[in-house]
Amino acid sequence: MHHPQTARREASPTGVIETLSAGYAAVNRQLWVLSLPVLLNLFLWLGPHVSYSPLVGPALTDATEWTRQIAFGPRRALRNPDVLNQLEQSRQWLIAQSDDVNGFQALAWGPLAVPSLDLLPGSADDVAFVNGWGDGVALLGACVGLGLLLGGWFYGGLAVASSGERGGALTAGRRVPRAVIDVLGLLAVLIGASVLLGLPIVLLIGFTALVSPPVAVLGGLLLLAGLLFAIVHLFFAIAAIFVSGAGPLGAIQRSVGLVRRHLWPSVALMVLTWLILAGMGRVWDLLASDLQSPYGVVLGILGNAYVASGLIAAGMVFYIQRSEPVSASGAVTPS
Repeated sequence: MHHPQTARREASPTGVIETLSAGYAAVNRQLWVLSLPVLLNLFLWLGPHVSYSPLVGPALTDATEWTRQIAFGPRRALRNPDVLNQLEQSRQWLIAQSDDVNGFQALAWGPLAVPSLDLLPGSADDVAFVNGWGDGVALLGACVGLGLLLGGWFYGGLAVASSGERGGALTAGRRVPRAVIDVLGLLAVLIGASVLLGLPIVLLIGFTALVSPPVAVLGGLLLLAGLLFAIVHLFFAIAAIFVSGAGPLGAIQRSVGLVRRHLWPSVALMVLTWLILAGMGRVWDLLASDLQSPYGVVLGILGNAYVASGLIAAGMVFYIQRSEPVSASGAVTPS
């Protein structure tokens, strides 16, 4: 378990800007962490391209036909050519997009996604097509699982750097299995809560829309407000797992407690993180597309890895500086 007390004694909680600077200073102490997103992006760029288009095309065709039958009926559909054209155009657009999606992008999916560029150019000459659902599901599962382990190693390295502990790649790697299990447990808890609480509300809003659309709109806005409330208060749950070694429920408790005690600084950090990621993401895309290859792509990969890693580390530093100490008994308490 990581214990952030030492790092917290070194400096009292700082402002959001200073916290961002501290995050990049933490990355500078453990530069090996950057090798993980850099190598992953190089693989997605220069490695083989896997396409699920042979599976996506028939599936979208069946889904379009099912939608037409359910929404309009076999006879009425023929009297709605505009709707049919829109469905067909949507189907063709999705099929075309599936040709450009590399199946190995699943390595950068999930709650522990390693920073990656969205628009990496691929090689059209080295494309492997997935023709069977069994092979497709197996490949997707393997990519997601490997991505979780890689992401756990990446986040573990940033946690070591942010907490000021001594250690390198091996130290961070030893904590990966338990941390990944805790993150999956956190995800399971959140999905379960969403189904138990959110699904009845969605159904209620849907039925209300048939009777009173304005009330349904208001209900939808309240649902979105509740979702935003949950996102804000769970922002530091991943940090709690990797920095404090908290379990799923403990991570939720710690994150909620921290945001409640430091609401506006927390919101400011979240907004700045989102703005920087969105703005710099556009910069990396422009570099990759406008500069002569491979220089633009390489600069985008390196820059995105450093900027995103620093922001994640800043969130951990913010958590460490404002967390409560772990009890003497070792029990998981809100930090």
